Amino acid sequence: MTRPHIPFLAFLILLLLTIPFSFDFATSVVPGWHMTIFPPYYVWGLIVLIVLLLVTIDYWLLSKRTDKTNWTFFAIHFALTIPTIIYLKFPSILLDVHLTDQNELMKAIQFRMKLIPIAWALFIVGQTSFIIYFIRTIKAKPTST
Repeated sequence: MTRPHIPFLAFLILLLLTIPFSFDFATSVVPGWHMTIFPPYYVWGLIVLIVLLLVTIDYWLLSKRTDKTNWTFFAIHFALTIPTIIYLKFPSILLDVHLTDQNELMKAIQFRMKLIPIAWALFIVGQTSFIIYFIRTIKAKPTST
């Protein structure tokens, strides 16, 4: 395995982690109605899945096109993507459900609710910077085939 394939494999693993293995979404139980109601977390998960699929394909294209990898950029991009993946896979990671005091539980929920937009903002910043990096890399290096 050559080194340019490491970013591709890392984001392939993240892509596989975001695939929903349990397709739990609400469906209508009214006879005759064929309607599916997708909850917000399902839609956001689908958006992240599509974005990670495109990023994985782009890292594969970069590994085929160049021999060098900008490891600093890759580390930053990976670090900005991880919080959203953790939030999607483990929605109650920072929520201690064994709290007996109602006020403490509400504070924990409020703290977690403040972290969700931060995770999404980091994800958007990471993907936007990757788009810029990808375009610059493609324009800078001509095809070697």
